[in-house]
Amino acid sequence: MRPTRPAAAIVAVLLALPAAAARAADAPDPALAAAAAVRAKVPTPLEPEEGKPSLAFEFEGDLVVAGENAGRVHVSVDVGTFRDAPVWLVSETVVQAWGGSEVTTEASYWLSRDLALLKGEWQRTTADRRVRLDFRRDGPAFVVNKEEGPLEGAGTSAERSLPAPEGATYGRGAVLLFLKYAPASAATYDLPLVGLDALMPTIDEHEPAPDAAPLRLEVKGAAKYGTKPDVADSWLAVWRHGGRVADWHLDPKDRHLLGIEVRRPPGTRIVPKGKGGPRAAHDDDAPATTWKACFLKFGHGYHMAVPKWLDAAFHWDSMYAHDTSAGSWPKERPIEDLKKAYIDEFLARSKHRPRADADALLQMTLATGEEKTQPDGTVVLATHPEFGGNTFHFRAIGGIWYIVRVDQ
Repeated sequence: MRPTRPAAAIVAVLLALPAAAARAADAPDPALAAAAAVRAKVPTPLEPEEGKPSLAFEFEGDLVVAGENAGRVHVSVDVGTFRDAPVWLVSETVVQAWGGSEVTTEASYWLSRDLALLKGEWQRTTADRRVRLDFRRDGPAFVVNKEEGPLEGAGTSAERSLPAPEGATYGRGAVLLFLKYAPASAATYDLPLVGLDALMPTIDEHEPAPDAAPLRLEVKGAAKYGTKPDVADSWLAVWRHGGRVADWHLDPKDRHLLGIEVRRPPGTRIVPKGKGGPRAAHDDDAPATTWKACFLKFGHGYHMAVPKWLDAAFHWDSMYAHDTSAGSWPKERPIEDLKKAYIDEFLARSKHRPRADADALLQMTLATGEEKTQPDGTVVLATHPEFGGNTFHFRAIGGIWYIVRVDQ
């Protein structure tokens, strides 16, 4: 029995669906294809002829953390050779000194003409620990050797294979090279990445999980960078990956980097060298001359389990007056018992973190919290639920800042 015309049409459509799905699966992702077109136009990394400009460039900037100058960022891009082929040579250094700790991250990347990562080295050093990655492309994967341990003494070493898509890249230098040669018009690009993030040390449970998806670059075009009166024309590209979002501002003419504003997670900026303001000095053993110094004194005491810093961060007379009037502490029990109860509770909950890890958490606590100043000068910091969800009240008493109240 022959199907009617409508039925025959339905059968034809159903038979065509698998073929259409196969064609759709084979079709290149538009953002990946757009990025491949830009990468194909990146020039060969060779030394220029005499009298012609070099392809090399660099960026030096200040690292700003929680509104304070916290170190420096340096990215250098040069040309060289690897296995007799021209390559881009990228070196990156980030030194973060904030809250009393110093963390140095250094990396070198060898990139092919089209920015694909060929090999590299990455190292992060804190006051007492070092982690190092050494990696090279080997067929469809990267062979990665990871070494970690104390600065002094033996550590551990392990080698693993890290699968990576063809043409995968990594690092700030690769992004700067890509944006330098991208068209000026608005567009969306995807760059496949080598998943090195999965092997790099994390600070805490709040960090986004490593993401195997490509890096998304959304070129927005003309924008403004900076704050009044220091505002400049810029060319804006939005960087997105693994829950992280950052605005990259470049000079519209030569595409040199002006600065990076990290939007998620918040709290970090990279600004031109000399624009980060004076370096902040933090000393938990000294009287707190700002509310933020008082918060860091408390935070270090809590995360690192140091009773004397916890004791010095609070104005206990004010804490006692508030808690007894609010009914959360009985008036018949003395102030010494209140102090002991608070400090014992903080120490019991402490994870005894290294200072660098504590500083990273405190940075995020400040960045994600809500701050306001009351008419009497009291500063109120309401922390995000992921970072405790408490509300701290800070007040200067006799020229020294203390915590005078905590709402939990």
